[in-house]
Parts: sequence; C-alpha cells; structure tokens
Amino acid sequence: MADADAIRNTIHTYCERYTDDRDGWLDLFAEGATVEDPVGSEPNVGKEAIGAFWDMTHAMADNVTLTPSSYVKVAGNEAAFAMDARMESADGVNGMSIIDVMTFDDDGKITSQRAYWDFADITAV
Repeated sequence: MADADAIRNTIHTYCERYTDDRDGWLDLFAEGATVEDPVGSEPNVGKEAIGAFWDMTHAMADNVTLTPSSYVKVAGNEAAFAMDARMESADGVNGMSIIDVMTFDDDGKITSQRAYWDFADITAV
C-alpha cells in the first residue's frame, strides 16, 4: 500500500498537471483506472478513455485550474478531498467546488477517481 504522503503528493500533482500537462496527468493513473466525473456519469475506463475525457473538458474552456484544499483525508489506499475548479474562456470565468474520492495502488497511482459535483454548481467568478 502506498503511504499517505505519496497519495497526497499524487493528488497535488494531479491538480497541478491538469491545467496543461496531459501526458504527465495521465501518467498518474494506473492501467485500467476509472474516472467517473461527475458521479452518475458513464465511467471512463483505461488511459485512452481518460485521455479523451481530458481532451473533452479542456475543449470546454481556454484554461482550467484545479486548486486542492489543504486538507486531504487519506485512509488506507483511499483519499477524499475538496478542490476548486476555475474555468476561463472568452465568455468569462466560472468556477465550482468539487469533492473527489480516489483509490490508489501500491505505487501511488490512481486506480479510480469519482468527482462529486453538478452543472448547477458552476457560477461566474
């Protein structure tokens, strides 16, 4: 099992790379990982599908920034944390708060990610 510090590091790196480092962001996921974002949507399974998800979300805004809260709760190989998303486009700047729950393998790679948010949460910043 990955230790709590390695998991926290993966989470912070996940947020940092999400802005503009597709390959580096994808490298944080284990083979066969799943992303359900938002919860209730069809999960993206495997790195190819997760990469397509990254492409789709980045096509919706000129710039996307994720800022994790300073509090990340790690329990075993799982973690839960809050973060703020900021989306900038020609139409303006929008944002929302998100709760993510992730699981990790022994190497600290993400095996699953579930994001709790709704389109109604998006507001002008």
